[in-house]
Amino acid sequence: MDLKQRTVKGISWSFISQVARFLLRLAIVAVLARLLTPEDFGLVAMVTVFTNFFLLVNDFGIPAAIIQKKDVDEGHLSSGFWVNLAEGFILSLLFLALAPLIAWFYNEKDLISIIIVLSPIFLIASFGMIQMGIFSKRLDFRRLAFLEITAVAVSGSVAVALAYADYGVWSLVIQIFLFSFILALLLWLTCEWKPKFIFNWDKAKELLSFGLNLTGFNIVNYFNRNLDNLLIGRFLGAESLGFYDLAYKIFLFPISNISYVIGRVMFPALSEIQEDKERVRINYIKACRYISSVSFPVMIGIMVTAPLLVRVVFGPQWEESIFIVQVLAIVGLLQSLTTTMGWLYQSQGRTDVLFRWGILAIVVYGIAFAIGLHWGINGVAVAYVIAGVLLVYPNFAIPFRFIDLGVFYFLKRFTSVAAATAVMGLVMYGSRLAIEKYLETPDVITLIITIAIGVVCYAGSLHLMDRKLFSELYELVRLLVRR
Repeated sequence: MDLKQRTVKGISWSFISQVARFLLRLAIVAVLARLLTPEDFGLVAMVTVFTNFFLLVNDFGIPAAIIQKKDVDEGHLSSGFWVNLAEGFILSLLFLALAPLIAWFYNEKDLISIIIVLSPIFLIASFGMIQMGIFSKRLDFRRLAFLEITAVAVSGSVAVALAYADYGVWSLVIQIFLFSFILALLLWLTCEWKPKFIFNWDKAKELLSFGLNLTGFNIVNYFNRNLDNLLIGRFLGAESLGFYDLAYKIFLFPISNISYVIGRVMFPALSEIQEDKERVRINYIKACRYISSVSFPVMIGIMVTAPLLVRVVFGPQWEESIFIVQVLAIVGLLQSLTTTMGWLYQSQGRTDVLFRWGILAIVVYGIAFAIGLHWGINGVAVAYVIAGVLLVYPNFAIPFRFIDLGVFYFLKRFTSVAAATAVMGLVMYGSRLAIEKYLETPDVITLIITIAIGVVCYAGSLHLMDRKLFSELYELVRLLVRR
């Protein structure tokens, strides 16, 4: 099976996994949002700012280094495993020790018990990291799809059952713990590779030379993505963070389920052809066009239907999130493309430059959030958009140097998708207003009709404006289905 066939197969299974997890998580969040309070979500969001950060640095970038490196032997795998395991143990102890400080920072004593329960997840996750890297390197996303969907389904089902039993915030806490435990257990049981009692420091250094720069970027990029949550939780409280966090999840779901579907396959695929710059350019642009053809209309559709979407899916008690959802949809549209920059940095082995870029970005976002905080959660959301727009050009220009790609040449490739999306957005907005004014149908019916009109309008517009892309998408879908 050649690289194209393996990539298509990998994308198909990655797509299945992401769609299934998206639908499961959306259903679970929708149920939990009606059973729990914004404060419950806010308390967990306060802690997950730190748990997600610790999980981010928990692997030292070693699985990614295994994917990028062409020649990997047992010395690399076992040495990497023991490094990850030691780090997971240390991070679990450190997180536990930080519990009083985190509770003091947010002025929420209840966080201490939550942190105690979640502290082992870093050690638990370490047992499956190398296995995840092995499966990804092989483009074996079929197996990963099964494992990830199972972990989401089981942990989510338990969370819903606990919420119905009035366990409140603990239903969310147990969900996080169970997901990490189940996924690590399944990775360990299903991967034929098991670590050996060997450790080669030279082999470990080879992986760490790539992984530490990537980890450095992941750290600063994480704070780029979570500094808003940190500041809102600290200065505006758990309830405000609950509203903001739910809105963030709505716009983040499409990004993670579109860009990530292709991205987790494109990184190992581009790593295989990293020395052929022309092939990298062609495949990178094509992948980004496919992403934009889905992410652009999805994010604009969310913006237009946000008032209906929030009321129907989460209930009227979450209406304060509507404006934030609409604003963050713009961020989601931009980030659906800017998040692909990591493919280039990593596949070209330039995580050192990626790390330096991340430092610059966090300064810009930090200043923007600090200013926006004066206008509450709405101000923070607007600041997110402004900072994102300011960083668009350098975000593209820096990694494009590695593959000799011009920014404006790249951006021109999205003219037809942007135009078709704009037409769709205007038609959807007009249709929604007309239905609400003249038909006065229930919100759920209005939402369904508006979405249906948008889908038909976008498909027709894209077919007229870019038949080549439309045909490519149709062929890609056909291949994915056949797989």
